[in-house]
Amino acid sequence: MGKRLVILAALLLLAAWSIVRTTRPPRPVPATSPDTVFSAERAMRHVEEIAARPHPVGSADHDRVRDYLVTQLAMMGLRPQIQATTAVGTRYQSAGRVQNVLAWMPGVDTTGKAVLVVTHYDGVSAGPAAGDDGAGTAALLETVRALRARKTPLAHDVFFLITDGEEAGLLGAAAFVREHKWTKDVAAILNFEARGTSGRSFMFETGPGDRAIVRTLRAAGDVTAGSVFTTVYRLLENDTDLSELSVLGVPAMNFAFTSGVERYHTSHDDLAHLNPGSVQHHGAQMLALIKALADGPLPLPKTGDATFFDLPGVGLISYPLGLAVPLAIIALVLAVGVAIRAGWRSALGVIVVVVAVCGAAYPIAWYLSSAILALQQKLSPGSAPQWRAITGLTIALFAIAFSLWCFGIAKRWIADRALHAGALVAWAVIAVLLSVKAPGTSYLFVWPSITFAVAMFIPERRRPIGLWIAAALTLLLFAGFTYGVSVISLGVEGGGAIALAMFSSLVVLLLMPLVADVVGTARFNGAGWVALAGLLSMVIGFITVRSSDLHPIGTALVYAEAADSSDAWFGSFASFRDDWTRAAIGTPTPAPAWTNRLAGLTFAGRSVPRVAIPMPNATYIRDTIIDGARRVVFRVFAPPGNQSVRLRVMNARVSRTAIDARVADTTRYRRRRQDWLMEFWAVPDSGAVFALSVPPGTPLDLELVSRVSGLPAIPGVKIPARPSNIVPVQYGDATYAYKRLRF
Repeated sequence: MGKRLVILAALLLLAAWSIVRTTRPPRPVPATSPDTVFSAERAMRHVEEIAARPHPVGSADHDRVRDYLVTQLAMMGLRPQIQATTAVGTRYQSAGRVQNVLAWMPGVDTTGKAVLVVTHYDGVSAGPAAGDDGAGTAALLETVRALRARKTPLAHDVFFLITDGEEAGLLGAAAFVREHKWTKDVAAILNFEARGTSGRSFMFETGPGDRAIVRTLRAAGDVTAGSVFTTVYRLLENDTDLSELSVLGVPAMNFAFTSGVERYHTSHDDLAHLNPGSVQHHGAQMLALIKALADGPLPLPKTGDATFFDLPGVGLISYPLGLAVPLAIIALVLAVGVAIRAGWRSALGVIVVVVAVCGAAYPIAWYLSSAILALQQKLSPGSAPQWRAITGLTIALFAIAFSLWCFGIAKRWIADRALHAGALVAWAVIAVLLSVKAPGTSYLFVWPSITFAVAMFIPERRRPIGLWIAAALTLLLFAGFTYGVSVISLGVEGGGAIALAMFSSLVVLLLMPLVADVVGTARFNGAGWVALAGLLSMVIGFITVRSSDLHPIGTALVYAEAADSSDAWFGSFASFRDDWTRAAIGTPTPAPAWTNRLAGLTFAGRSVPRVAIPMPNATYIRDTIIDGARRVVFRVFAPPGNQSVRLRVMNARVSRTAIDARVADTTRYRRRRQDWLMEFWAVPDSGAVFALSVPPGTPLDLELVSRVSGLPAIPGVKIPARPSNIVPVQYGDATYAYKRLRF
């Protein structure tokens, strides 16, 4: 019994260590540290200034932050400049006036290539943006200070780009790529972002031919990186400034911390909730990588992509992507060798693994996670169990219980040795498939397969040592990765729950030679006890998971009126249905169709007295026939204090768009729309000039929607104070004005 407890404790400790190591950032370095060292305590002083108040693009506080950055860079001996221009995005239907802040730190070789370091200083209207991206911008300022404290300059130039309008559609980065002269000298890019307020700074995305730049990660030492992250991220519809900068075609790396996603883009993305350790991890990597790149040869040698991952005590392991298939084949050959020694029933063991994993992934993960979320909403409306560790533990335990039960049933006809061999073959087959389809992810299955197969060939007396080495490697690779993907990034629902269940099942089945020593002769491999633990975990989750200051509910209220209507509407969009929002709005009534086109979301609310807010407008300039198309030119104006104006063409196909004489590139849009849509941010007092090409003879019906932060005083409407667990999110409470025009 004592041996079983020791084995169980060791396995659990390994898994816990992997999770903690993946999620916990380093300790912040105090301000008393040497001048050449990055100090989060020093950087947090910049965060305090930047995140004093919300500062979305076009706001007065936006200009306050811009001026602060310029002043700080100048005080450090650089010559900052502002790139003020109209930007037209290439990933989203978005444009606007931006003011990028740039600074150049000359190296010894001022005629060569440069390292470009990027953050963004704008935020969303709902919150002060301490994490996204006050942390990155503050890390940049502290890094500049540390570099300037060096006695010797770097070999190559360093460009610092603090973009504007990232939250508005990556506009500042688009303007830099399109118009700035420095782009021709950029040899490598480092971008720093955030999707939360805590956690380690993951290197989650790379540019093309990443093997050379990934090697420089060794200089940063304490990194969290893996080619699995870069492979998966390329499949997602997510973007950062690097999405626009990627067209430069140079090696690049993207960093972000992602814990605390419930506070992302809310008023709780503030100084009080920002983890200084996350800022430390950001900055320590930024400083080390700038020195490694700018003091090394530039441009970097042209290489292919790499397979890479980090291990404690070893550091970053990197090898050419082309080795993925040969290594996977070696794993498969070794696994088949183990299966041959175990006998033909190993083939049945593979089938058992498939049944166990698929059963855990779909019937358990999908339906159980859906049931937990639905029941939790009834117990505590607005809580978000998908982001909690206790929910992840529940799904993992039930998936493991089902897998143990499947193996327990199969043991009646198949020997343990054959079942273990079948699990190993299944892992090796997955390794081969991944090495062909997604080689950047293959290391997750290749190295556990190889180490377990080698362990199974070791003489039985010494085999436990090999099995423990293989188990340690497997848990270190998978436990933290699985937690990060399911609980932190995707949430324990849908795909996140399926991934969690599949990986939990696969790992416990591969570790069955050790698990078998724990369960002994227990009925169905102890599946009942594990399921009971899962049930207890689920009950604890129902009792403890509640919205709070650390786990807030995001909401936003809306006041809207149309220029050609005598009524007005007060409510929210369909995604906000918490009790406070319902109480603030009152009983909803059927709303006119135009309210659903304010932001492309379903509106719910009630009619209220009209306040008569300023309306957006467009004035005709000219109308010509060019290249067989009718080209309509008009100028758009917005109410004072506007966040943006959303334009939509109602009844014509637009073949070409130019905004302030800049032609829109639609070839890289994330999403295609049947109708023409464009959102212009921070419309200047002089307006923005649009030129649209439509078929000749077609009337141009234009829909304008302006958004201004905050709500007017609405007669008869009293909004209760928000409790600490209810926070504004994204655009926050906003006033919308709707108008239609025909040219």
